[in-house]
Amino acid sequence: MNEINIKLPLHKFQNLMISHVRYSLPRHTYIVSETIHDVKTYWSVLSSNTREVITRDINEHLKRWASDRNNAFHKLDYDSWEELFDWINENRSSPSTTATTAKPIVPVLPVINPKQRKK
Repeated sequence: MNEINIKLPLHKFQNLMISHVRYSLPRHTYIVSETIHDVKTYWSVLSSNTREVITRDINEHLKRWASDRNNAFHKLDYDSWEELFDWINENRSSPSTTATTAKPIVPVLPVINPKQRKK
């Protein structure tokens, strides 16, 4: 398997993961299992916000397409998304390895007491 290492800002990766899930939700191809594998693999590096967006998208998909569980053609994919949703709920509290707060643009500035300033 070929592998490349690239520098990618975390926010960009998280946006790509959300897009990956959203693209895959209505599909009925290999991409469903690939996406589910990727979500599980990279879950720990996703921010809590990204996790919530992915969870919400999957939940909305499951509600919207609940009738698919009775359709022989769609059942496998529906069941796969449902299993991922259950997995997410079981692992929801697992710690994220990324900070959820942004780094400041500038270092902490010193506090200046205006009364001590020279005129």
